[in-house]
Amino acid sequence: MGVFGSLGKISTGELRDLVSKGFSQFLPARVIAIDQSTSLFNGNIVAEILSPLATQPNQTQLQATPLFPNIKTYPLTNEVVFLLAAPSGDYSSNIGNIKYYYLSTLNIWNNVHVNPTPNPFQNLKSNSQNKSLAEVEAGSSNKSGEQNTNEFKPGVYFEEKSNIYPLYPVEGDIIYEGRWGQSIRFSSTFPNLNTWSDVGQAGDPILIFRNGQNPELSGPAQSTTEENINRDLSSMYFTSTQKIPIEVSSQNEYASYGSNKPTEPKEYTGPQVILNSGRLLFNSTQDHIMLSSQKSINLNATEGIYTDTTGDTIFQSNKVFLGGTQESQPVVLGDELVSLLTDVLDDLSSLTNTLSTQVNAYGVPLAPTSLKASLISAKIPLYKQRLKNSLSKTTSTV
Repeated sequence: MGVFGSLGKISTGELRDLVSKGFSQFLPARVIAIDQSTSLFNGNIVAEILSPLATQPNQTQLQATPLFPNIKTYPLTNEVVFLLAAPSGDYSSNIGNIKYYYLSTLNIWNNVHVNPTPNPFQNLKSNSQNKSLAEVEAGSSNKSGEQNTNEFKPGVYFEEKSNIYPLYPVEGDIIYEGRWGQSIRFSSTFPNLNTWSDVGQAGDPILIFRNGQNPELSGPAQSTTEENINRDLSSMYFTSTQKIPIEVSSQNEYASYGSNKPTEPKEYTGPQVILNSGRLLFNSTQDHIMLSSQKSINLNATEGIYTDTTGDTIFQSNKVFLGGTQESQPVVLGDELVSLLTDVLDDLSSLTNTLSTQVNAYGVPLAPTSLKASLISAKIPLYKQRLKNSLSKTTSTV
C-alpha cells in the first residue's frame, strides 16, 4: 500500500500540544501524496501538519479520507487542506478511536486553478510561488518564466496553466468552479452588470452551466472573466427574463413561416433553456425522443437537414407544404392517377382496335389510319407497365 499503509496516527501528546498552541480539531496540513488507485484508499491523502511543532521534515504526518461521501474536492500535491479528527469506522467497538478526514483546498492564492504552498524544509519552487503574495494580489502573473530544476509538479498528470480565470461574482451569486474553466453559476439580473442584465428586473433568476472558458482569454493572472455563450466551449443557460446575446450558426430568416415568424434567439426575453456547443447529440437507448411545443418546432441549418431511418418516416398533418407556405398546387395521388390513366389507355386501346379494322366502301383497309392505330395499340401495354413503375415504393400520401 506504499505510503498510505505505513503511517501511524498523531500521538495524543502531540494533538494536546497542538490544541494548547491555539489549534482545534481542524488542523491545517500540506498535501504530500494522493492515492489515485482503484482501492478503498482511493482519494485518501497523506498530509503534513502545518504547525509551530513542525521543526523538521515529516515530523507530523497524517493519513486522511475525504470528509463528505458524496461531494469530494480532491487537492493537489502541496496544496493545504484542513484535517478533522472524528470517529472511525470501528468507533462503536473501540470507543475513542478516531481517524482523520480532510476538507477542501484552502484558497491560499485566491486561484481557482491551483493553490500550492512550498515545503518549508526544501528549496522547492512552485510556478505559483515565484512571486510574492503582494505581487500576486496586485495582479502579477503567478507563473514565472524562469526555469528551476527543483520545481515540483502539482500532481502526476496535472499541468499548471496560466490562462484559467475565475468568474466575476455578482452580489448574492452562488458559484461552483472547477480547475479548468468549468462552472455552475446561480445568479440573477443586475442591470448593466453582466451580459444578461439588459432587460428584466433585478433579482430575476438565471442558472448557467459552462464547460471550458473562452480559449482566447488573456490578461493578468488574477483577472476575472464572465461567461460568454459565443466563445465558451459548451454552455447551458436556464433563463427567466434575460436576453442572451447568442449568435446562432444558421442565419436563415425563418422564411418558411411567412409572416408569423418566431422571435430571434438573441432577442427573446421569456423563460428558456439554451444549449450551445460545437456539437449536440441526443441519444435514446431504450425509448423515444419526443419534441413537444406549444407553437412550432423549427429545424434551421446552414448546409442541410437529413433524415435516416431503417423504419418508416410518417408525417401526420392537416396540410403539408413543399417549397413554402405560398405553394398552392396540390400533390397528385399516385394510385388515383394510375387508375385514371389506365382507364384512358383502355379506351384508347378500344378505339385503336376499331380504327385498325376500318375499310372503305370497296372493302379496302384505310391504310394510313389502320397502320397508325395498329402501332398505337401495340404500345398501350407498355404504357400501362410504365404507369405501374412510376409509383414510389417509399413515399405515400392521402
